[in-house]
Formats: sequence, C-alpha cells, structure tokens
Amino acid sequence: MQRTVYVADDVPTNIELIEAVFRNDSNIAIKKAGDGKELLDSIQKDGQPDLIILDLMMPVMDGFDVLKKLKDTREKNYFPIIVLSALADKQSIINALNLGADDYVTKPFFVEELKARVYNMLKLKERDEFLNTSLDIMESNLLEKLQMLEHTQIEIIIRLGKASEFRDDETGRHIERISDYVNLIAEEIGMNHEQSMMMRYASPMHDVGKIGIPDGVLLKPGKLTDDEFKIIKLHTVIGGKILGGTTLPLLELAREIALTHHERWDGNGYPLGLKGKDIPISGRIVTVTDVFDALTSDRIYKAAWPIENALDYIKEQRGKQFDPDIVDAFFSVADNIVQIKKSKADTSAVKPIIQQIIDGDVSIEELVERWR
Repeated sequence: MQRTVYVADDVPTNIELIEAVFRNDSNIAIKKAGDGKELLDSIQKDGQPDLIILDLMMPVMDGFDVLKKLKDTREKNYFPIIVLSALADKQSIINALNLGADDYVTKPFFVEELKARVYNMLKLKERDEFLNTSLDIMESNLLEKLQMLEHTQIEIIIRLGKASEFRDDETGRHIERISDYVNLIAEEIGMNHEQSMMMRYASPMHDVGKIGIPDGVLLKPGKLTDDEFKIIKLHTVIGGKILGGTTLPLLELAREIALTHHERWDGNGYPLGLKGKDIPISGRIVTVTDVFDALTSDRIYKAAWPIENALDYIKEQRGKQFDPDIVDAFFSVADNIVQIKKSKADTSAVKPIIQQIIDGDVSIEELVERWR
C-alpha cells in the first residue's frame, strides 16, 4: 500500500534530499510544499497525508501555526508529523511537541536516522488504522448482536403471549389485535416512538397468568361460580409473578400490564383495587383494548357482540371502568381499530383446540396437518 508523505520546507535542496532518501521506495509518494499555507492548501485539495515532515521556520505560515491548524483534523483522523528543523533549543522542541508533533529531528540530520523515524511513524499509523478498523468492526458486530438480542427478547415475549392464549384461543389473533390497538392509542395520547413500541411488544403478555388457571375453570362454557371467578382473577397475580424479578424494561412493563389490566378507573377492579391514575397508564390502555376485543370475539362461554354494541359499552363505561382520556383516544382511532378487528378476525372454531380434541371434533393427525 502506497503511503503519501508531505514535505514542507522553504529550502528546495532540503526537499530534494528527502526525495532522494525515499526515491527507491515505491511504497512512499513524496509531495512537497514551500510553506505552511501551501501545505494546508494541498491537503485541502488532495486529501490527508499518511505523514508530514515539517520545517518550523518558513515564510507565509510557519510550522508552529501549521501544527495549531491541523490539531482538530488530526484528532478526527490521525496522521503523524515529524518536525525537521534547524531550531535545536529546548523551548522550540517542547513547543512543537506540545502542539502535537510526534517526533523532532534537528538539522543537519543523518539520512538513515530520518529514514528510520519515518518508517517507525508509518508503522504506528498503520497500527492506528488497524485498531480503528477493528474497533469499527467490533462496534458493528456488537450493534448487530444487540439488535439480535432485542429481536430475540421480543420473539420470546410474543411466543410466551401466544402460549398463554393458546389454551382458549388457538389462533392467537387476540394478542395480535391487542398489540395493534395498544400501539395506536399509545401514539394518540402522545407517547414517543420508543414508548409506543414498548407498549406494542409488552401488551401481548397481559394474560400470561392464564397458564396457571385450571382447565376446568378456564374452559368452562357456563357461568362461573364465585369461587371459580376468584380463581380466574388470580391470572393477574400469576402473570405478575411470572414476569417479576427482571431488570429488562420490556419485561417489567409486561409485568405491570399483566398485574393491572383488570383494574377499574372507579376502583372496583382487581387484584389491587387501584383507582384512577393510581393505575399505571399501561394497564389503563390495555384494559380498554382487551375489553373491546373480548366483547367482539366468540368465546366458549359467549357469542361475539356486534362491534357497534361494544363501542357503545366502551363509551358508557367512560369514567367508570375506563380512564376517560384513554376512551377519548380510543374513539379518535376507532376507525383504525375496527379495521384491524376485521382484517385480523379469528378464523378457527370458537371451541378451544383442547376441547375439540376431547369432544372428538378433531384428531391428533388432523391437528398436525393443520399446523404443518
């Protein structure tokens, strides 16, 4: 790889001598300048060098000023500078080094000494480039791995959400719709993109606690007894327990939603009986969307309500079951919510897949083929 070396000196014979030193090295291209301004103009025009050999005493602009003007540039894209000067006093050397010079050679100089110092500095430049390239690759790989980790976490959350729904909703479309509804409302109330995406990905976990509810209660087609309803209500506490004890913000938000999505604005909800804005905003959003979707979906214990009736119920419960502001936001995006409901409608039988197998409506073989 050919390296570009600028030589800035107001004495032509000095430049000619340096050219002669490196004449037989095809890997080094010498460019020359008679003063500091000409050097900077050349760099501006032709690009940054790999190394500069810089005289200090020059007309128009001396070497000290060149060092000052190149300071910011070299901090962003480093290249070494060797000062080659007749100034041999200690103060001049200290000043040049303090201004960023990497080495200092006095005139008259030994040819082999200058040659060795140039090659050493070019090796340092090469190592600096290697390290920077390696860091760029490492940062790129790290970013890629972090993105993969984030996608993995989201995928796990979605799958776990589907697992919780599977026992009474084979298709899992309920959590897909909830996720979309929640995202719309979060944006409508002014959450930023990151917050609304967090809500989108955390909300599918709202019913994860149903994993701990017995089939006889969860799949009961008729009205629940008081004791059975107490068991059903436990799914909020179970969900909070499953998702608790994490340091991941997404899972912590999911825990909050699982625990509070059955609280009511008037304080008559469960499990904690929270009231008004004591209920986290996440729970208040999911409550409205969950009720709307449940009302408009077929379940083993009820038929789906017409969408208009469900919308009337949401409106009627404004300030009672639901946060008034969330209800207002819901109706601001109601057309989109209804469209999502229709485009992602449930297509399977109302009866849960477990019950279908028990009742002989579907065989294991047919099930395997359906899910292939």
